[in-house]
Amino acid sequence: MDRENLLLQRSSLVLRQGVMRLLSMKILTTFYRRMFLMVRPLNATIPSMHSRLPVIIQRLTEKDLSAYSRFRPDQCTNVIRTRLARGDQYFAAWNEGCIVHAVWVSVERVYVPYLRRDLILQPGDVYLYDSFTSPAYRGYDLAAARSVHMMHHYQQEGYRRMVCLIAVENKSGLRAVQKLGYQSVGLCSCLCCGPWQRDLQQTWSEEPLPRLAKVA
Repeated sequence: MDRENLLLQRSSLVLRQGVMRLLSMKILTTFYRRMFLMVRPLNATIPSMHSRLPVIIQRLTEKDLSAYSRFRPDQCTNVIRTRLARGDQYFAAWNEGCIVHAVWVSVERVYVPYLRRDLILQPGDVYLYDSFTSPAYRGYDLAAARSVHMMHHYQQEGYRRMVCLIAVENKSGLRAVQKLGYQSVGLCSCLCCGPWQRDLQQTWSEEPLPRLAKVA
């Protein structure tokens, strides 16, 4: 067998193995889902990180809804208004008059779609969710710069720590938050089959942590 055919066979084998791993992971996470509970104390030194793109980072208000809808046309306006009505906030990075990155924030109770449960936060917690960057603007460290901006903002408002959940399989997301000083303090997981679900929560910290609860 010549070298070219051997390389083609090896490439085909690697491709098949990759597809099988993806299918296996998809099947596994349909029934068994795990998320690391990540915490970043706000009394620790906040790193200095800057976007490699000139942006303005600020908290959005009702008047920014139309700009946000253009940024996230996949999200229903009613969902956005529901989030705002329950007190959630959202921060965005603007470039040349357009939103290019945004994240949502809750400080009380928030729904976690992947676990199909609400997360009940502790007093002083700031929970980040639904972070999104426009595809054309990825790779400019927008999320890191926005995170640092928010750390300063909520530190000044007297909050104790930033909290987020990262799927165990999301290795790149885990590395990104670890660079910002987040540490894993627990594991939230669930076994589910149709409407049936069993929740599991492990804690690796002596501090009180957010807990899962059935959707209110």
